[in-house]
Amino acid sequence: MFLRNCWYMVGWSTEFADDAIVPFTVMDEPLAIYRKTDGSLAALEDRCCHRLAPLSVGRKEGDELRCMYHGLKFAADGRCTEVPGQDRISPRVCVRAYPIVEKHGAAWVWMGEAEKADEALVPPIIGPENAEWAMQCSTFDMDVNAELISDNLLDLSHAPFVHEATFGASDPVALKMMKESETKRGVTQLERGVLADRWQLGRQSNPYFGARPCDDRVVSLFLVPGVFILTITSYEPGVLERSEGGDVTETPIFKRCTCQMITPISKNKSRFFFNFGPWAAAADLKQHCFGIADAAFQEDKRIIEAQQDMIHRSPGRKYVLLPMDQPVVRYNEIYSRLLADEQPVVEPA
Repeated sequence: MFLRNCWYMVGWSTEFADDAIVPFTVMDEPLAIYRKTDGSLAALEDRCCHRLAPLSVGRKEGDELRCMYHGLKFAADGRCTEVPGQDRISPRVCVRAYPIVEKHGAAWVWMGEAEKADEALVPPIIGPENAEWAMQCSTFDMDVNAELISDNLLDLSHAPFVHEATFGASDPVALKMMKESETKRGVTQLERGVLADRWQLGRQSNPYFGARPCDDRVVSLFLVPGVFILTITSYEPGVLERSEGGDVTETPIFKRCTCQMITPISKNKSRFFFNFGPWAAAADLKQHCFGIADAAFQEDKRIIEAQQDMIHRSPGRKYVLLPMDQPVVRYNEIYSRLLADEQPVVEPA
C-alpha cells in the first residue's frame, strides 16, 4: 500500500506547455494535467465519466477540457459544464479533480483527501531555478516497486559497491572511509522522514572536482512519500580538528547537491525524477557533475531491477536486516504510522 495524503511529483515545470494536456499515472490512477489561462496547473481524472475515454486525448478549451469522444466538457474542479444536445446536467456527471501545486520548479499532486492538502508539506527540494546551485534535471522509469528505490536511497552504504566506478571508491582507502562514515552516521527521526548527518574524512580525490584531498560533510534528508535531498560539502582536510569540536565555519572548497523524487506509477513501476549539480560558484562543472550522477543512477537502476526480479522469483522470502539498515528501519516505521493513520477506524460490532 502507498500513502495517499502527501504530495507526489508528477513532472518538472518545463514539461507542462501552455497548450498541452499531459497524461500521468500515480498509483494506477490516470491523471490529465494542463495549464489554465492564468498559467496555474489543473489535474483531472484522465477518464471521462461517460464512456471512460481519456481526457488527455481531448481538447483544451480555456480552463476546461473537452472529451473528444462525445463532446462532454469539464471544468478544472471536475464539474461537467456541457453535454452536447442536453440542457440539464446531473451532478453525477463529473470527474475527480486533484489538488496540484507548482513549487521548486516541479509539479506536485495530492492523491489523498483534498481537504487535507497542505502546501506546507510539499518537500523542500532544491529546484533548477535556485540561484545558489547549478542544477540539471532528468527523469527515467524503473520496473520496480517504489519501496525498493526508497530503501536504496536511505542506505548509502551501497555506494562503494554499486558505484565503485562512478564515485571513485574502488581503492581500499576510499572504501574504508565510506564504510566508516556510514557506521558512525547520526540518524534523526522526524515527523515525516529521517535526517542523517555524517563525515567522510580523508578522501584522497574527488571525481567531481579533481585529484584534490578533502573532508566531506554528507547530509541527507529523506521525506515521505519518497523524496531524497542530499548535500555534500567538501573542506580542506583536517577541518574537524581545526574547528576543535565546534561548528565548522571554514569556507568550503566545493559543494554539490542532488534531489531525487520517487513516484509510484503502479505496484511494480516507478518514475524517478532527479536533479544534480554543483554550487553556483562551480557552474562550469555542471555538465561534468551531472554526467557522473546520471551514470551512477543507471547503476542503481540495474541493481534494483535485478533485485525486483529476484523478489518476484522468491515469494515469501524475508530480508535479513543488518546494522547498516537503521535508516531504512526508522523511515519504514514512520511510513507505517502515517499509513495506519489513513486507514478508516472500524468500530467494534
